[in-house]
Amino acid sequence: MDKIIKHTDILIVGAGPSGCMAANILKDSGRNVTLLDKYDFPRHKPCAGGLTPKTVEELPFEITDLKQHDSEKMLFKFTNGKTVDLNNESGACKMVVREEFDNFFLNYVKNKGVKLMKGKVIGVNDAPDEVIVETSDYKIKCKFLIGADGANSSVRRLTTDLKFKNPVFAFEGLVDRKLSSRNVPTKFVFNELGYGWIFPKKDHYNVGIGNLVYNSAQPKPKKKDLFSFVKDELDTDEITHITGFPIGTEGNEYIPTSERTYLIGDAAGLAETLLGEGIYNAIISGKYIANSIVGANNPKEVYKEYLKFLMGMKKELALYNKASKILYKKQRMSYWMLKLFFGKKFMNGYSEGKTLTEIIKGKYPFPST
Repeated sequence: MDKIIKHTDILIVGAGPSGCMAANILKDSGRNVTLLDKYDFPRHKPCAGGLTPKTVEELPFEITDLKQHDSEKMLFKFTNGKTVDLNNESGACKMVVREEFDNFFLNYVKNKGVKLMKGKVIGVNDAPDEVIVETSDYKIKCKFLIGADGANSSVRRLTTDLKFKNPVFAFEGLVDRKLSSRNVPTKFVFNELGYGWIFPKKDHYNVGIGNLVYNSAQPKPKKKDLFSFVKDELDTDEITHITGFPIGTEGNEYIPTSERTYLIGDAAGLAETLLGEGIYNAIISGKYIANSIVGANNPKEVYKEYLKFLMGMKKELALYNKASKILYKKQRMSYWMLKLFFGKKFMNGYSEGKTLTEIIKGKYPFPST
């Protein structure tokens, strides 16, 4: 039986922050936009749920009702047990629950008229004048396809040869605040390959442990490592909603292979490897691909404009990669750098909404829009 054929100007696979950001801009420009996601919302999303001020500045709505904590104080603990306290009254991170944040963002764009379909992509045919996307129930014809479907992206797998050769992996879960006698601020506990984190929310801590520097000789973190970490830091072994997940961090390898199909966010590997932040780069990539489509007269111009953004993003990611190798591999030096001079600059820069390139080099890494 022939599948039902649907038509849309732009199909965005993945209704998370990057997909919704792109959908919001494209819908405001008058385009016919459809979001496709395989899950019903609200859905569980493994993520620490920290929004940096630069992320908040890009959002098309206020997060007042979503915010659960301001990270005015951040604590960094090194392998030698020494700690560095960094403080800024503006807060270097705004804590949300990802299920709530993602659901709010999706409903925000749906209320503007963005269509939502449920389904999983099983095939992509990039024709000269359109892209034909196949799901189990439909064939969807569109002028542009945007893959915003995360680190395990089906769109990436079906349309590119990009493989994450050195995948990073994390486990996260929730700890009821009543179970710990300790009142812990936003905290990072470093190891040689990454860190464990404690992110405070209203009634719980989001806790996790992950590797951000790949080493083939070292195993991926395991669930038992999360339990050990939480026992040491919060003095409890009661963790709920434990989830293991990959983090897409190899965006320095991504080049679009088509003038009509693009990847954004974790699907393109745009999470950074210093502290694992992915939401800002997801949001900003959604913004730039949408503006590229809105401002261009033809697919060639879209490709050219989005490539400009990707070149800036690759430089930003390269800076994070260099910083992460110093932080995790040279912790003695990193401790003194944070304690004596760079820590305050880093904390203030993040709290002011700056990118890492702006903090270190004093310039914005992306094209003006």
